[in-house]
Amino acid sequence: MRARWMFVLAALLLAAACDPTAVRPDVKHEGSYRSYQRLLDNWTRSDKLYRNFETHLIASATYFSEPMRRGYVAEYARAFDLPADETDFMLAEQLNQDRRDIEFIVVWYTPRMRDNDLDDPDSSWRLWFVDADGVKVGASQIKLLRVRHTREYFLFPEYNEWSRLYRVTFPAVGPGGRALRREEGKVKLRVAGVEGSFDLVWDMTATQ
Repeated sequence: MRARWMFVLAALLLAAACDPTAVRPDVKHEGSYRSYQRLLDNWTRSDKLYRNFETHLIASATYFSEPMRRGYVAEYARAFDLPADETDFMLAEQLNQDRRDIEFIVVWYTPRMRDNDLDDPDSSWRLWFVDADGVKVGASQIKLLRVRHTREYFLFPEYNEWSRLYRVTFPAVGPGGRALRREEGKVKLRVAGVEGSFDLVWDMTATQ
């Protein structure tokens, strides 16, 4: 009986390890671009929408959680050989932003570039953040990031010349001023529109 339960436990642990939504708390920046890539993979989710066997949307979102922000600053500082005071200032800014807002860096591809208008108030798409309790809030800001340098390709390798890069910001509080629960359970970035919808999911359970 003990052997059977050990087998079941091992199977459950294996299933959790293979869960594409699970966030791994042990993935951290370790002073190299390769470790930054692993960190990005840990905090990035992607999905597609098809219609009549044709691709209508490919979306990839990196959740700028506190661990992701720390890794981003560490890699930026490593790449540009920043002095300690500049690195500390950049990190403080990122951590302050994390306390105020919930942010995602989103790579957005549509076959027709004119339909790639996520920052347009009249866009055919809406983005929602859904916290671990199911509380849903809309984006407070969607900003198209102007990509003019190798830097963006380096820091956000999901981006390519056929897509657009956005910073999507949500409030950290929901209706009634209650802080959104985002550090445990499953949080979601919901993509919704006339073409269809899907959820990008980050299961934070493993980080506790």
